[in-house]
Amino acid sequence: VRVHDEPLQLLTGPAHEFADAGTIAMERLAGHRIWMPGIVAGTEWAAYYEDFAAAFGFTIEVTGPDFGTEPLLDTIARSAVLATFVGEQTRLLWPPEDDLRRVDVRDPTPVYPHSLIWRRDNPHPALALLRDHFASPRPGHLAPDAPGLTWAPDWAAR
Repeated sequence: VRVHDEPLQLLTGPAHEFADAGTIAMERLAGHRIWMPGIVAGTEWAAYYEDFAAAFGFTIEVTGPDFGTEPLLDTIARSAVLATFVGEQTRLLWPPEDDLRRVDVRDPTPVYPHSLIWRRDNPHPALALLRDHFASPRPGHLAPDAPGLTWAPDWAAR
C-alpha cells in the first residue's frame, strides 16, 4: 500500500545557478545533470530516477564513488554545476561554510512514493494499527498521488 509521498528537493552549493532560487519549476531542470552516485542498476531507486529524468529531460549521473553522505555534500558544496536530489524530510548536517541550499521543485512536485508491505498471514496485533495510521490523513503531508500537483512514476500507482 502506498502510504507516503516524500517531496524531493534539489540540493546545490552556493555557486550553482539555482542556489538562490528558493523554488524552481521542474521544466527548468531540462538539460541539467543531477549527480546521484551509488544508485545500483536494476533497483527500484534506479527505476524511479530513470523514469524521473526521462519525464523531465534531465540526466541522472551515477558515476563516481559513493563514499557516503559527507563526501557527497562536500562535493556538491564546492561545485558550480553539480546538484543532487534529497528528500524534503531527510535531515542532513553540514559545516556552515559549505552553505548548501535546499531548493523546492514544483509544477509538479516530484515525490518519492513510500509503501508498506506486509504478509497477509502476519497476526501481529500492531500491524492493523500501523496500517490505519498510514491510511489516515496527516496535516502537512501530501496525499499519495495528489493529482496534478505531484509527480511519481506510473508504476508507483499500481
